[in-house]
Amino acid sequence: MKTLIELVAEIVSAHASNTTMTTDQIVNELQIIHAALKNLENAPVENEITESAVEPSKESTITVRQAFRKDEVICMVCHKGGFKTLKKHLSTAHQLTPGQYRKQFGIKSSQKLAAKNFSEARRKAAEERGMTDILAKAREKRMSNLTSRKSAAAKPVKPATSTRTVKGPGRPKKVTK
Repeated sequence: MKTLIELVAEIVSAHASNTTMTTDQIVNELQIIHAALKNLENAPVENEITESAVEPSKESTITVRQAFRKDEVICMVCHKGGFKTLKKHLSTAHQLTPGQYRKQFGIKSSQKLAAKNFSEARRKAAEERGMTDILAKAREKRMSNLTSRKSAAAKPVKPATSTRTVKGPGRPKKVTK
C-alpha cells in the first residue's frame, strides 16, 4: 500500500498535468490534499468527513485584483491562468456567460474580462488603423437616428386621405374614336 505522501504526490501531479499551475498553487494544493487525506485516515469508521477536508482553505481563493493581471487573466472558478481573455474559457470549460461570471464573483460590469496589456494593445491597434474616428462617426449617426425616431414617434400621425374620387365600381370603359 502506498504511503500518504505518495498518494498526495500522485493526486497533485495528475491535477498539475491537466491544468497550468504556479508553484504557489502546487504547494497550496499539496497542503490541501495532504490535510484531506490525513482527515480521511483519522476519520471514524463511519467515514464522516470533516468540513475542513471537503472545503479548500480560504488561501486558495483569489481576489479580483489577483485574477486580472497585466499579462494574464486567471479564472476564479478553476484557478487556471495564462489567458488573454476569459470569454471562450468560461463558455467551454464552465458553461458560463461573462455576465454570470461577473455576478458569481461580484465583478463590476466595467471590469473587462481580459488582460490589461491585451486590451491596451488592441486599443492602440484600433487607433493606428483609424477605427476610433469610424467608431465616433458611427455613434454620432446612431444617436441622430435614435433622436429622429423619437421625434417621429412623438408627432401624431394624420389619417391618410385620398384626393382621388371614386366614380363607380369596375374599370373605366374604353373610349374609341
